[in-house]
Amino acid sequence: MFHRDGVIHCLLALGQGSNDGVLVDAEQHDCARLAAYVPGMRDIVNAQMDRAADFIIRWGTESTTSGSWCVYFDDLEEHLDLTVREGSGLDSMLRAALKRRPEVAAVDMHDGCIETEYHPEYCQRLSNNFEPENKPLRLKDIFPLLSGGSKVFLCHEEKGDPVPAENMKKLIDAGQGDFAALLNAQVLEIRPTSLHTWFMLNDVAPEELVRLHEAYDAFREAERSMGPVMG
Repeated sequence: MFHRDGVIHCLLALGQGSNDGVLVDAEQHDCARLAAYVPGMRDIVNAQMDRAADFIIRWGTESTTSGSWCVYFDDLEEHLDLTVREGSGLDSMLRAALKRRPEVAAVDMHDGCIETEYHPEYCQRLSNNFEPENKPLRLKDIFPLLSGGSKVFLCHEEKGDPVPAENMKKLIDAGQGDFAALLNAQVLEIRPTSLHTWFMLNDVAPEELVRLHEAYDAFREAERSMGPVMG
């Protein structure tokens, strides 16, 4: 924490289970002092981490010839104006953002380096030699990776509105509905953006996504009608 050129450099505190943040400024004081309360700060930081993950993955998958690639913290500072250091808290959030991505097989951070291993099918310089036994990628193959609240949406290549993959996970975890057809759908294309990742599906009827949407609405309505549960 320090002041320089009229700018206050603070510590950011994010409460566990909270979406808001607090900026703390304690320079020249012997106790923590509130500088600002920032509603929705966790979403802001998560969006920055997703943007950094996009940058790291795009660079790695386009460049690697071995399946792994290293991007340094200094590269993030230079290209994204994002300062990440080991132990700062942002490093663990960035690691989590990378692990949620289907392209990533493993992540290791050491000596200022973010070393990422990728699945071969996503690496441009390896894809010509990669033959996944002529089997299409199915949603069920990567669905376990879509947990943790990541903003992934399922879309059909022909028509229909996108549906959050997290809704499907909640229904499956609650034992609600049979989504075998959707889980067996082919993932035709993965379109990552700075905020969301879109999974384009085919080899499944578009009505299955409509059924998922309706089942989730009914599930939420049933939860609301039950009211709060006392523990």
